[in-house]
Amino acid sequence: MQIRTLAAILAWIVVALLLVNGMIRSVWITVASIILTGVAVLLYFSPRWVKNKKKIEKTEPEKK
Repeated sequence: MQIRTLAAILAWIVVALLLVNGMIRSVWITVASIILTGVAVLLYFSPRWVKNKKKIEKTEPEKK
């Protein structure tokens, strides 16, 4: 499973939690939704960050 697919699944779980939260009105579900959203964003953009980091390391001259 690709990382971005996992991030999309987490985003759908957050949507489901927020729909359930509309009926239950629980603070813990809101907090869990915020944390899962952050994790999904980090997972979604992590391949891009790693790719850019490797590109920067290749172009940077080595220090002696």
